[in-house]
Amino acid sequence: MKLQHKSRRTALLVAIVALTGLVASPFAMANDNETQCFNDIQGKLAWNDDNTNMNWDPENIKQLCSGTASPTEPRKCFSSVKMGRVNWGKGTDWEWKNVINLCSGTDNAEQTLECFNKGVASGSDWRDVILLCQRAHKVKHANKLM
Repeated sequence: MKLQHKSRRTALLVAIVALTGLVASPFAMANDNETQCFNDIQGKLAWNDDNTNMNWDPENIKQLCSGTASPTEPRKCFSSVKMGRVNWGKGTDWEWKNVINLCSGTDNAEQTLECFNKGVASGSDWRDVILLCQRAHKVKHANKLM
């Protein structure tokens, strides 16, 4: 009887471990996406205003890539803003920190920039619009995971 109980417990433990591996896999994929995003940026994309410095502080790239499911999108978003394609209400020259805040973790650069452009066009303060667009992205991302 004890042997039968022990083998059931072992089978249950094996099943839990197997299921944990399945549940954890999206997180591993997110890390792979963040790593790919990081590698596509470091040494390949300038972060500064004169477009000469391609050596980023690793923490800044991690923030930009954090949570992305599409590793090329944060770079596309950052590049579009830095190339002067997005007006924040007082011009197209941005501080790099603000670009990172806007583009952080985006899965779709075009949607993020469209969200920002619409928000600024409506008369909202650019800082509030960045927060609004980030929240909208997080809600979409959470819905994809469910």
